Amino acid sequence: MIRLGILGSGAVLQWHMHGVDGNENVTIKAIASRNEATGKAACERYGAAYYKTPEALLGNEKGLDGIVNLMPNHLHFETCSAAIDAGFRFILCEKPIGNDISQTIKLVEKAEAADTQLQVAYMKRFNPGFRKVKDALDVLGEIHFVNFTTIESGAANQVSHRDASSPWKTDPVLSGGGNLTHVGSHDIDLLRFLFGGIKTVSCRLKRGMPEYYVNASVLFENGVNANLRIGQTDIPDLGPDWMPFKGGWNEYLEVIGENGYIRAANPSWEGLGPVRVISWFKWEPGPKTEYFSSDLQWVNEVASFAKGIEEGKLVPGVTLARDAYNVDFAVRKMRESNEQNGAFVEI
Repeated sequence: MIRLGILGSGAVLQWHMHGVDGNENVTIKAIASRNEATGKAACERYGAAYYKTPEALLGNEKGLDGIVNLMPNHLHFETCSAAIDAGFRFILCEKPIGNDISQTIKLVEKAEAADTQLQVAYMKRFNPGFRKVKDALDVLGEIHFVNFTTIESGAANQVSHRDASSPWKTDPVLSGGGNLTHVGSHDIDLLRFLFGGIKTVSCRLKRGMPEYYVNASVLFENGVNANLRIGQTDIPDLGPDWMPFKGGWNEYLEVIGENGYIRAANPSWEGLGPVRVISWFKWEPGPKTEYFSSDLQWVNEVASFAKGIEEGKLVPGVTLARDAYNVDFAVRKMRESNEQNGAFVEI
């Protein structure tokens, strides 16, 4: 049985718990949270030990196999560093691992020096719908066009309207930015998972810092060019294809190649609804529509982390600390491009 310790009990904890529940060989043995009500409630579910602070958990639970860091963004660096200093070799941390690029670099170097296996929780690459897109790349041939769009329900003065209980998310200093950080980093990681390293970026942002609207062009080293658009509109419960969906999330990734087309539409970042994948290849009589359980992204992510613990090294296909650095660096370059009126900036 893989025994995990959790740092933090905010809104995202329930989805990581869903991932744990979907893996019979994984359990939660300890949770640290300054919010005693939510922390103890989660502990009761697993019969886990409750600690008020991350330091207390890290100092008293040396028998844990891994640490899952769900602290607010501005605390990721210091709590991951503390976990490394405490001797833990396997850490799964929410993004970003640093609130600025200097913190990210320091944490990558520290983890590698200590031989700590630091996995970053970019869960989209574990979504079976997006995995279907990756599988299709082998048969699409030369890629002509990629479009990745995420539109969230919300007024322009909000960054993450569903997280009123986490005010740090609306603070650009504490969260590391606006939608380019909250949403864009996930999208960039998924695009890197699909197409590899990034060569240049061009980006325009609206509404300053934190930024709410992102319009970017991303050129990959293999020649693929992707359009990335992120924004909000004040329509409640906006879902895929502009149909109602509780919560308000309209995300789709489409790829057109010389041999066909594939499109994955995801109705919620949490995994509340099925991902619809439409594909049409030139040797088929018409489009094919499939549905995949989006919530499996959390189950698959935890499974990959657990497998890495069992094998003694993180498994291929996860977001490593250096991958997370490359995502953070791309975000930084996008902001630089915006300051240069959308000029192409080399990565």
